[in-house]
Amino acid sequence: GGVVVTHRQNLVLTNVRKKDLPALHAELLAAGLATPNVGKLTDIVCCPGLDYCALANARSISVAQQLTERFDELAQVYDVGDLQLNISGCINACGHHHVGHIGVLGIDKQGVEHYQLMLGGSSGTEASLGRVLGHSLTHDEVAPAVERVVLAYISLRERDDEPFLATYRRVGSQPFKEAVYGSHPA
Repeated sequence: GGVVVTHRQNLVLTNVRKKDLPALHAELLAAGLATPNVGKLTDIVCCPGLDYCALANARSISVAQQLTERFDELAQVYDVGDLQLNISGCINACGHHHVGHIGVLGIDKQGVEHYQLMLGGSSGTEASLGRVLGHSLTHDEVAPAVERVVLAYISLRERDDEPFLATYRRVGSQPFKEAVYGSHPA
């Protein structure tokens, strides 16, 4: 067989015989590579960021790790439904933050890494660029802010299967802005 990397940074193992699937799955599971989260909140697209890229303004991988740890319950991830979270360490957008339902962009603010949170992006049939939600956040503020966005989405959706983008487009950014920054965002 072979390995193909998808545009969402997932690996597809090709030409695997059906009879070999159980053994392959067991090996992947033992290696921590069999999480059934494709298309979900923890299926994050992320550039290498400041840890590995000379162009980056901010770390990306550690933000992705914090988010993955924060949303480590698969039941919770499945309750949220399909949601694309993309992280870029700079404006070059290697993590495609601008088309993530939730996008995180690393920026340099007077020599200190900060992050802009963007909502509403999509690369699907109704493509759109995400819009900056409010003022920038520090590294340690990103995961709690994303969690507040997700909790706001859960409370705002009209039914359990209403997609994030449908909810965002229906209610606009204000309820999410209030969830992240309070009633008086800076």
